[in-house]
Amino acid sequence: MVSGFATPSHRLPHEDVLAHLPVSTKLEYAKGRSIYDGECPSTCLYLITEGKVMLSQIAEDGSEVVLGILGPDEVFGQSAFLAVPPRNEKTSALEKTTLMMWPIATVEDLVTRRPRLAVALLQIMADRTAEFARRIESFSKDNVERRLARTLLSFSERLGTPQPDGSVQMMPFTHGMLARYVGTSREVITQNMNQFRQRGLLSYSRQRIALHPHALARLLAVNPLSASPKADGPLEANSAWL
Repeated sequence: MVSGFATPSHRLPHEDVLAHLPVSTKLEYAKGRSIYDGECPSTCLYLITEGKVMLSQIAEDGSEVVLGILGPDEVFGQSAFLAVPPRNEKTSALEKTTLMMWPIATVEDLVTRRPRLAVALLQIMADRTAEFARRIESFSKDNVERRLARTLLSFSERLGTPQPDGSVQMMPFTHGMLARYVGTSREVITQNMNQFRQRGLLSYSRQRIALHPHALARLLAVNPLSASPKADGPLEANSAWL
């Protein structure tokens, strides 16, 4: 599989968190609906059974930084284990989403009776910490074009559907959301997305994005020192959507 970030090739199989959590009542969230935020912090552990969830952090100046996009069978809400939950967390449904949830006291009781559940939750947190470390490394050494390419590849691996022609189809992400994830302006994302489309690396509309992962991987294989730098400042936008 083509990867947007380097990952160890000798990783041991992860514990299946789904094998240790009992079935709970399912809750539906409409697109855009908040699941929890700083005013109403997480008190439960959540599992996505259908749809996608965006995890964000609200900075001191009020701007929103996208930490991640999660899909089916992924869990979130671990901050509920903290005695004082972070007040700057925000989660919302990116599309119609169905969740199962367990009060954190229930999860704590389960962990004492099912130690492998604790292992599974620790592995999830370790994976996300490693992903954050790779993103920080990318922020320090990559220009916007390369950061965006890595982001699209990562999303395609986790959230995309492979097609017979070798492309990967994904839901449409707004340029604003990608900008908050990559760390730049919406206008710069729009310029780079237009260039990717002109170079045949992807196609997009309001309904979907079709990505060609091997072509994007070849872009990342080029020595960044020989690649032309990309400006991070605002540029004229042609579209607000992927």
